[in-house]
Amino acid sequence: MAEATFFGEIHQELDAKMSPCGKWNMPLFYPGGSVAEHRHTRSEGSVFDRSCCRIFQITGKNAAAVLDSILLFPVKTLDVNCCMENILLHENGTFAAIFTLCRMQENDFMLITQAGIPEKEIAYLTGALSKKLEFRELSEAMAHLALTGKKSAELLAAAGAEEIPAENRWAMITLKDDEGDQLRCIAVNRQRFGEMSFELCCNGAVALEIYGALYRINGTAPAGMQAENSLRIESGIPGIPTELNENIYPQEWGFIPDMTRNFTGRDALQKVTNFRRGAVLELERHPALPGTEVFSGEKAIGIVTSSAFCPTAGCAKAMVLLNENCSMKSGDTLTCHINGEKTTARIL
Repeated sequence: MAEATFFGEIHQELDAKMSPCGKWNMPLFYPGGSVAEHRHTRSEGSVFDRSCCRIFQITGKNAAAVLDSILLFPVKTLDVNCCMENILLHENGTFAAIFTLCRMQENDFMLITQAGIPEKEIAYLTGALSKKLEFRELSEAMAHLALTGKKSAELLAAAGAEEIPAENRWAMITLKDDEGDQLRCIAVNRQRFGEMSFELCCNGAVALEIYGALYRINGTAPAGMQAENSLRIESGIPGIPTELNENIYPQEWGFIPDMTRNFTGRDALQKVTNFRRGAVLELERHPALPGTEVFSGEKAIGIVTSSAFCPTAGCAKAMVLLNENCSMKSGDTLTCHINGEKTTARIL
C-alpha cells in the first residue's frame, strides 16, 4: 500500500485526487483540474510535492574527482554553492539515472534524483557511487517540494526568503510561518518546464509549516503530477521512464557527452554508430497513446513515447523517438493514427 508523503495531510485537506507513484501516494490533480494548474504555473507559481524523488548525501576524499570519473558531465569544475544536472550511464552506455547534483562543500555533495527512476536503477546508482565514496540517503528525514512558475522568485520572497539563489545555485533560506516563526530550508534554483523553479529540501518535522508558508502567499496554488506531465511535454523535456530508460543512449535525447574524458559507459558509446533521435510533435487533434507509430507517407519512421494536451500551447504534443538514419527535420509533416483516425503531426 502506498504511503502518505510528509505533505499527506495537506493533500487530504485540499481534496486532491491521489495515485501511487513508487512507494508514495502522490497528488494527481486538485479540484480545479490539471489544466488550471498548468496555466497557473505558467502565469504565477505552483507548489509541487516532490517526495517521489530521492535525496542523497555524497562525501569522501577527492569526491569531485571520483564523481567526475563516473558521471556523464564533468564535476570537478562545479563550484561550491552551485548545482548542475548530471547523468549516470550503464556500462553499455544506456541511461541509468538523471539527477541534480549540488556541491555543498569541497568534498560534500547533495544528489536529488528525478522522479520515476526504477528501484533497480537507484540500487545501481548507489552501488556505483558508494564504491569509492560515502553515500547516505536523506529521503526519510528530509521533505522535498518545488515552487515552480513565472513568478516563483517573487513568491518565495513574499514567503520570507531574503537571499534567493541565482539559477544553478543553492542557498540556505529562511521562510516565515503564520506566526512569523522562522523556517529553514535548502533552496536549489533549477529551471523546470522552461520556468524558474526552486527545489526546497527541509527537515521533515517542519514540512507542513514550509508548505503552509508558501501556500498562504497570494499567487501560489498546489499542482499535481498531471500538470507536471503536460508542462514537461509542452516544453519538450524527456521524462522517466517514458523517454529516459535502460534502452536509451544519451545522444538520442540531446545529451551530448565529451568523449575525450572518462565516464562510465564511454567505451561502449564509442562503438555505437547509429542513434535514434528524440523529437517533439505538434498534433492536429488529441494526444496520442504511447507506442503509437508515426509515418512519413506509408513508412513507419518512429514511435510516440509520451503525449498530452498542452494548455498554454493550445494543442496536443507528443514526444517521439525517430528511427536510426531518419532524415525528417523541424517543420516536416508526419501522420499517426489517434482514436482510429489518421492525424497530421508536425515536427517542432
